[in-house]
Amino acid sequence: MKKEWFFRLLRDPQSGQPLAALADDAVPTFVDPTPAAPAQGFNYAAHYATDAVEFDYFEEYTDRLTAAHLNLLRTTVMKTVPADADLLLDVGCGSAFVASHFCPKGRHVVSMDIAPANVRKALERFPFDNHAGVVADAFRLPFADGTFDCIIASEIIEHTVDPQTFLVSLCSKLKPGGTLIVSTPYMERIAYSLCIHCNCKTPHNAHLHSFDKPRMQKLAAALPARIDSMRLVGNKLLLRTHLSMLFSHLGYSLWSLLDRLANRLLPRAEHFVIKIVKNK
Repeated sequence: MKKEWFFRLLRDPQSGQPLAALADDAVPTFVDPTPAAPAQGFNYAAHYATDAVEFDYFEEYTDRLTAAHLNLLRTTVMKTVPADADLLLDVGCGSAFVASHFCPKGRHVVSMDIAPANVRKALERFPFDNHAGVVADAFRLPFADGTFDCIIASEIIEHTVDPQTFLVSLCSKLKPGGTLIVSTPYMERIAYSLCIHCNCKTPHNAHLHSFDKPRMQKLAAALPARIDSMRLVGNKLLLRTHLSMLFSHLGYSLWSLLDRLANRLLPRAEHFVIKIVKNK
């Protein structure tokens, strides 16, 4: 069945005009994932299209410590979403944990990724009427300005070539008073290896940038918005001593409280979650 609520949102990324009718069973696609010719340079859409095939984002983590930390991070992200936000955009949806959590609660979620495989799997795993998918680039979003109540970009900004333009693009699609939630590694030390194919320095995990609170404040200063909160998540001491595994059995509220206390005493965290509210 064609999801009219979703297709009404779509706009041509170039002109901004409403799109002509699309096939009912089609996933709208606005990127070219074919590899670029050598003279054209790097095609990151092609890179992440291949990445999503080679690395299954929906596969469960066998490392219990990693899985526990990821659960803490994702739960923190989801609890940051305002209770009255009905229309959500999940940028770089990956395993579509946003749709998995919010669609059963009646919220409308658009799972967006630059990799077609991730969007296809997201819709197959979570076939709700209030769940839609689109293959698009965060720098050329196929939506009108002021469309969404909340936009979530979890573990994406560190991969982008231009974090400032990335935030500006996302913020433009928020309604006045809407919420942008960004999660990213905190004060990450970017490591490189020499690629055996091209003999060039290649960043581990394709992370191009490292962020701390001052840098996020500087980036947000250019937005028609304010930072509402910045929350450290996953204290490194608790993770390295495996105390976080013990705390994970206490339930999110208590576990989260202990993690926050640890980060106040030793502000060394794996990630942080930034809540940005657009001006009304």
